[in-house]
Amino acid sequence: MTATGLAAERTALAWRRTALAATVVTMLFLNVAVSDGWRLTALAPLAAALATAVLAFVGTMRSHGLRHGRYQHGARAVRFALASIVMAALVAVVIGVTHPVM
Repeated sequence: MTATGLAAERTALAWRRTALAATVVTMLFLNVAVSDGWRLTALAPLAAALATAVLAFVGTMRSHGLRHGRYQHGARAVRFALASIVMAALVAVVIGVTHPVM
């Protein structure tokens, strides 16, 4: 395998790990929304869950594309990943501050 092929393989695996982690975070945000009783305060975790679910989809598609030789520039995917991770982190901080530890 060439160096380009190995780099693409490593990047594809990184996107796959990102998609898996985003799936887990989505489930955690949904758990917070459900345990909160679907009140108005559940809107922030639901929005973060939606963003991380879309991130999981984007990561899976980017990984799949790289593994099949489609090496197009991934700037949009990276920008979306950054935005959704920042949003999820901010919502996690808000949840941590407003919800008591059990």
